[in-house]
Amino acid sequence: MPTIASLLVELYAAELPGALRGPPAGQTRLLAFTLAAKQGQGLRGRLVAVEKAGAIIGTAAFDRPDAPPYERAPDGTVRHALQELGAGPTARLLLTVARSLIGVQRPSMADAVGVHSVVVDSRHRGQGVGRALMVAVEDQARQHGFQAAWLQVLTQNQPARQLYERLGYTEVWASPRWAQLLTWPSAVLGKQLT
Repeated sequence: MPTIASLLVELYAAELPGALRGPPAGQTRLLAFTLAAKQGQGLRGRLVAVEKAGAIIGTAAFDRPDAPPYERAPDGTVRHALQELGAGPTARLLLTVARSLIGVQRPSMADAVGVHSVVVDSRHRGQGVGRALMVAVEDQARQHGFQAAWLQVLTQNQPARQLYERLGYTEVWASPRWAQLLTWPSAVLGKQLT
């Protein structure tokens, strides 16, 4: 779990630079806590990419529409953040999480999974690992009988958006102008899996 947590720290650094601050080891421990909380809810529907030597180099997850959504800040997160990061970084992180929830349209389709937390270790990017993870997520969704997938991508994350579009995802929603004043511009992309 620490390796997956470290990858999620990389995701924060890539998408929202400065949002997650404090000691690097504390950041990893905090995200490991959020993954393990609520009977491992952060590990549910999670796939990993592993290199030949056995090290985890990427991860992605999907939420089923018939399961509770992944909580990025489960009970106890604030206490752990204060212990691991300190007061200032905790306040900044809480504002980031709150800000990321403003104005986002999350499709609620009974036959679609929501894909999230897609990240590849920085040393392995550009080698097809992200594509392989997305294909594996889609295969898992199909095996469970789901016919579509959707995900949210920040407008500034063009490499990720280009990957998703090459895989057949198209924009189904973009943040309205008023929301862009309060949060980071983003889009929801969707794809039929059948």
